This record gives sequence, structure tokens and C-alpha cells, in this order.
Amino acid sequence: MLKKPILQAIAEEILIANGAMGTMLAAKGIELNNTAVANLECPEVVGEICAAYYDAGARVFQSNTFAANQPMLEHAGVGDKHDELNRAGFRIVKQAIGEDAYVAANFGPTGLMLEPLGTATPEEISNVYRRQAEVLLAEEPDFALFETFEAIDELEAAVAGVRSVGLSVPLAITFSFSQASGRSMMGVTPRQAAETMVRLGADIIGSNCGLPQMTLQGLREMAQVSDKPLMIQANAGLPQLINGVACFTNTPAESSELAREAIKIGARIIGGCCGTTPAHVRAITEVLERA
Repeated sequence: MLKKPILQAIAEEILIANGAMGTMLAAKGIELNNTAVANLECPEVVGEICAAYYDAGARVFQSNTFAANQPMLEHAGVGDKHDELNRAGFRIVKQAIGEDAYVAANFGPTGLMLEPLGTATPEEISNVYRRQAEVLLAEEPDFALFETFEAIDELEAAVAGVRSVGLSVPLAITFSFSQASGRSMMGVTPRQAAETMVRLGADIIGSNCGLPQMTLQGLREMAQVSDKPLMIQANAGLPQLINGVACFTNTPAESSELAREAIKIGARIIGGCCGTTPAHVRAITEVLERA
């Protein structure tokens, strides 16, 4: 049976997304300064993590390319492996999951600040995303996902770069409201983020990462601005230093409770971000199974 297009699928049912990759790699003892490096150094582990999320009920995935843009790779000392890391980051995920699951081409922030706060220009940022899109869109993803953005100017330049390649799949954008105020690191409110996403042509909007309750509140405020399908991937609480290691302590039960609230708001894709595991995703899946 042919898989339905992602927008049709989420119009008919709520889909579960995968959880964290970076903290799962760390839990397996793999220490990397860029998660995309795992695509070449330990691809079997990346595949195993994705398969575990699939077994837990996830049917929406993102390529392991969140940190695979040129500035992030250069910072990690692997800028010469850009195309190889991006291509592998998509194919590993695709091969690890079932044919009924969806895979997004995943784009994360560059870590650069645009003028006047920084030195990067919109054109430079757009070029970064155009190059990454040239690799990822050739892999025929089910949709494109921009996640964990906190600055509107970077998001605008990023979307422009990807669209310059020719974006023929749905566009999803999720913002991170990482501050206790409920705003992003750059002071963006959920309403401002949602209005920007809609203006940029997003088909799916939402929130991810940051403080769990702020992620949920961000989604709630977005629902008041737009009727676009909503997506949420919250962290497993706040990281706490335990024996010198940053650990996320929210339980699967707490993730399931957050999922219940997200469903009430109208979320159509629900998954996890930093610190979440297949156990958290299974708990979210069970919420839907009982609904």
C-alpha cells in the first residue's frame, strides 16, 4: 500500500515522532562534538537508535543532519565531509525504519549571529542552507524540517536558501522557546514565531527543545495564531549535573502527560527532543492507543 503524503496522514491521525539522537549516542558512550559525525563513525548505532524509536511507535523521523550545516561541521573540524555526512545522515535513518514511516530532511541553526549582533550576512546564511538542501532534497524526503530555531532573521535566510534549490515537499518549522519568560533566546514570542512561519509558507508549525512547559505553552499560543497543523518535540525536563554529567530526569510518564496536553491543544505530530528515549516515545504512543 502506498504511503499517504504527510499532510494527508496528519489530517487523518496523530503521528508519533522520534526522540533524541545526541543524548542517546552519549548514553551509549559515544562522545562526539557534532552528532552528524556519527553518520560515518558509527552508522550502525544511529540506525539502531532509529529502529528502537520505530519499535516504540514513532512514524515520523528526521535525518541525522541537525548539526550538519557547513559552519557547524567546520567548528567540529569536519567541514570537508559536508556532502558525505548529510547524505549518510538521511540514508541511515531511511534504511532503519519501516516503509510506513516518514523521514524529514532536517535543518538546524548554524550557531552564527547575523549582523548587527554578529558578522554573518543573510546571503551567507542562505548559501549555507542552499548547499545542505542540494544534498538532502536529492534524497527525496517526505518533508523538510527546520527545528530549534530561536532567531527570525536566521530562519528567514535559511528558508530562502532551501527554497532557492526548489522545495517541492511540505515545510515544517519548529521554534525553541528556551527562556523562562516563554520567549526564544533572541526574545521571539510564540506569536511572533508562528506569524513568521506562516509568512514563510510553513505547512506545519510548532515548538521543540527548551523548557518542557514553555514548549507546550509556545504550542498553545501558536494555536491561537494559526490553524496550521501543529508539531511538538519537548525535552525530558531540564538537564541536571549528576556526577559531572548533564542528565535529563523527566520520566516517560511525564512525557505522556505532556503529550496529553499537546493533544488537547491540537498537536498532530508529537515526539521528543533532548533527553528523551524510546521509553519516552513508547509512553507517548500508549497515550494515543488509549485515546
